[in-house]
Amino acid sequence: MPIAFDTTGLQQRDQATWVNPANGDQVSLTYFDLVPDLPASLDDLPKLRHDLAVTTGQVGCLIEAHHVRLGDVPALFQVVKVPLPNQPSGQAFIGSFTVPKAGSSAVLKLQAVERGMTGMREAVLVAQLGFEDWVMPHPYAPEVEGRLPFHRGDDPRYDAQFADHPLSRVRAWAHHTIRTARVDPRFAALPPFTPDPGPAPAPAVPEVGSTLTTVVPGLPIGGYLPLWIDDECTFWRMAEPDVVLAKLALGALARTPLTDRRFRDLVALDESSATIMLLNRYRSEDGGIASGTAGLTRVTGLEAHEALTTDTLLEAFRWIGRVSVAAAERGEHVTVEPGTHTGDLAEPYVRLAVQDELSIARTAPTPPTETPMWLGQSSLTSPATRESIEAGGILAMYAMNTWGEHPLRLCLTFTPH
Repeated sequence: MPIAFDTTGLQQRDQATWVNPANGDQVSLTYFDLVPDLPASLDDLPKLRHDLAVTTGQVGCLIEAHHVRLGDVPALFQVVKVPLPNQPSGQAFIGSFTVPKAGSSAVLKLQAVERGMTGMREAVLVAQLGFEDWVMPHPYAPEVEGRLPFHRGDDPRYDAQFADHPLSRVRAWAHHTIRTARVDPRFAALPPFTPDPGPAPAPAVPEVGSTLTTVVPGLPIGGYLPLWIDDECTFWRMAEPDVVLAKLALGALARTPLTDRRFRDLVALDESSATIMLLNRYRSEDGGIASGTAGLTRVTGLEAHEALTTDTLLEAFRWIGRVSVAAAERGEHVTVEPGTHTGDLAEPYVRLAVQDELSIARTAPTPPTETPMWLGQSSLTSPATRESIEAGGILAMYAMNTWGEHPLRLCLTFTPH
């Protein structure tokens, strides 16, 4: 089989099935010699989540879906709940890892079923949290009314309170599997899955006579890009993230000054065509200032916020680390701070700089002593290498986690040495 995983505590029922005798949870490993039946690639997480939520809603509810790495191989992780067949109550919770390839896939799945008195988790949490806003629009597809509702009780923050609930067991198994599973190198080396793209859409172009508004971009996270229109933070899904990231925060775009030494990137937004124009920082030889356009789709804050996962957050702050390397090469510091900071440097912030062959990360307020890497210090230095400068992005993430500020409301500010 293409996936090797930890079977401790499981009894093998047949070649592809294992059972936990303590609680009845069943694990299966299946190989499909077919093109994966996924509606989008793993790189197009918003569409993948939306379409999976729609199809799963016909039989139950998609609780969460993430692009993860299983044994350093890209995989789709899903948690689904479905009603127990032929029973008046009770649910089954299914966590699955799908490793898709161009012409085949491998699926590792755990199914955990409610037994005995069902609905206890929901009953206790409704008493704690109240009925108001208990059932919520699905974060991946708000228009979906599934067979089972999307509600607050399935949030992972409550797993510790109900450690033996089947949903909690599914997530605990998944966390362990991500750390320990391995994919056969021969299977991992197969061509990646690429869905049929269909006809290519026409590139978005601002219409003649349209109104362009200069806006400040925030941090790109999970395929979404916040745009600050004056004091309002709006949220947009990028049609071509690579086009935007090829210019954003690399010293190539036009800038707006906050003070005489603090600057942010600037793009031009045409709301009517949902397009941003990437404005060059310097004029080209023919006097032009535009370097291309990128299509967007305006979304709700809820949709953009739901794209924030451990994986997308890590990738965003690793990107900040790479941005910091590029800034150091052109003689600039990078400051990670709330987009509402529009003047002099103010708390909270993290400044990443290279000076005197040292990589320096400085933050305020000083993080609590239990904050990883910072450990109660406000400034960290190390010899300036590419690795140490890039690590500043992760330092910024840990500091940011103590601010109470959502990452999608942060901006990058550049200061010359």
